Amino acid sequence: MMTKSMIKLMPMKYFTLSIFMFFSLTAFTQKLEPVSIYAHNNQTIYNKGEQVLSKIYLRTPSGLHMQPLNIYVDWYHADGHLLMHQIYLTQMGGAEAGFIIPVDYDSQYVRMRMYTMHSLKQTPNSQFFDQVVFVHQANGSKRANLNEQTTTILSKSSEDESLQITKVAHSFLPKGRSEWLLENLDKDFMNLSVSIMEEESFEASPYTILTHFRKPSANELLLKPDYYDELVQVRGKLQLDSAQLSKAVLTFSVFKKSSLPIMDNVPIQKDGSFVIDRLDFLDSAQLSVQVDIKGGKKQKIPMSYQQMGLFNAAPLYVNQFNSPVPNFSPKRLPTSYSAYQKKDVSEVVVYTNVKSAMDAMDKKYANGLFRGGDAINFSMLNPIAPTFPTVFHYLMGKVPGMQISFRSDSLVGAGLWGSPVLQWRSIYGDQVNLFLNEFRVQPERLLEINIKEIAYIKVFRPPFLGAALGAPAGAIAFYTKVGDEDDGIPKGSKLSNFMIKGFTRPPVFDQPDYSIANNRAVIDQRKTLLWAPTVHLNKDKPTMNLVYYNNDRSKQHRIIIEGVKQNGEIIRRDWLID
Repeated sequence: MMTKSMIKLMPMKYFTLSIFMFFSLTAFTQKLEPVSIYAHNNQTIYNKGEQVLSKIYLRTPSGLHMQPLNIYVDWYHADGHLLMHQIYLTQMGGAEAGFIIPVDYDSQYVRMRMYTMHSLKQTPNSQFFDQVVFVHQANGSKRANLNEQTTTILSKSSEDESLQITKVAHSFLPKGRSEWLLENLDKDFMNLSVSIMEEESFEASPYTILTHFRKPSANELLLKPDYYDELVQVRGKLQLDSAQLSKAVLTFSVFKKSSLPIMDNVPIQKDGSFVIDRLDFLDSAQLSVQVDIKGGKKQKIPMSYQQMGLFNAAPLYVNQFNSPVPNFSPKRLPTSYSAYQKKDVSEVVVYTNVKSAMDAMDKKYANGLFRGGDAINFSMLNPIAPTFPTVFHYLMGKVPGMQISFRSDSLVGAGLWGSPVLQWRSIYGDQVNLFLNEFRVQPERLLEINIKEIAYIKVFRPPFLGAALGAPAGAIAFYTKVGDEDDGIPKGSKLSNFMIKGFTRPPVFDQPDYSIANNRAVIDQRKTLLWAPTVHLNKDKPTMNLVYYNNDRSKQHRIIIEGVKQNGEIIRRDWLID
């Protein structure tokens, strides 16, 4: 665990693979404040196969959350199952994010859920920040009128006058060049994002920074976070006696393909614990750890380790979201306007291989007819699982078709506490059979077991034939730890190499340069003409020029600028250029 004496503020430096050896003084010494989260997307509605481009903002009661902080973004299907789990690093109060709509997506919207380790300690209504991204379907809903949409949009600008926008050049010719100058008239730092779209296919968003980025209340933070979740951190412990620890030196190396390795030493505490932190890399990397004992012989040294944060964990299914689906009626467009340029083929999307990990757990814990089968599997070896009061609370909302409730004689806590009742919606009357280490048990027996003792859960859809006399209403098998998991921290007989997760690769907006004659031969049907997700303006750098090119068809452009000052004041500009 990091101590205050280890913390020092130094400038950030960026590398393809880097270790940040700066320490943030205010990250620990500043008053812990709750956060709120909002995403500005480049468009409101997307085609299947199209990339969503997002700028995520973090705000506290005192202003922008300026310190680096890990933010987790989960994309869910409309039915609640997880599509992708992402991790980004916010800096200066913002982070760039993105998601590609699957080409075979079958719903009219995707759920976007944002949270931090910090926000999970807040009140229930402010732990997660949910938004909806709409997807164009051929059998979409009733269309709205363009004039009605435009009238609504023009009124959605902030009254703040500290941001000045000046036209330098503008052209509606096919592939014509336009340029705008942004100027910060105030001394306060601004973090902005800019989206310029063709008006012909523009849709008014039900989400704006004015209406959905509220200032959090100071009393929303219920519990102090266990640590500051910043960059990639690995915590471990050596099993050595005090005499050996006093002579031990721990060296670590980070290896990533096509990058120079990073090597450094870290201190070992008196109890054998150590922390490797300030790591910054994309996708994944190999971490090697070696311990040398001065004057000692070579030996195998037991070690436990754990990657901190939620880099590997996300609920596979969610049925409760904080934000309802907004009313949205896309306008009718010609077929040509529904088309979108081909997505960047070089875009790299990393999916977590859940199946192989679950197969290994199933082989380790399940036996006989309990192995395999038509089941939904859950690993409890993650940082989220121990935060639930019981295994039944953990399963609530994660199994499609299963209802979990609690029967209690008391009105206080009815529905949330008491005797668990588990049923499939398709089967009424019969309760789901429960097994602990493959022995049938009553629900009350499982309430007596600390959730930290459970390693693996299998939910069998009905009917389940693995039990004596069968289980027509399905079954749930709970497996306790066998001794080598120990709080979800894998162990090895010798310090060696292991893989750690990094940040999700931020998306890149493909901006054409039509000043080069050879580039003008392509057919351009882009809806988003410019996406500038990170515009920082302050007294030392008060201006920025934005250059973009028209597509082949647009005669009107919609410009939307959203952002936040360091003091927390909201900025929004929304206007139509024709």
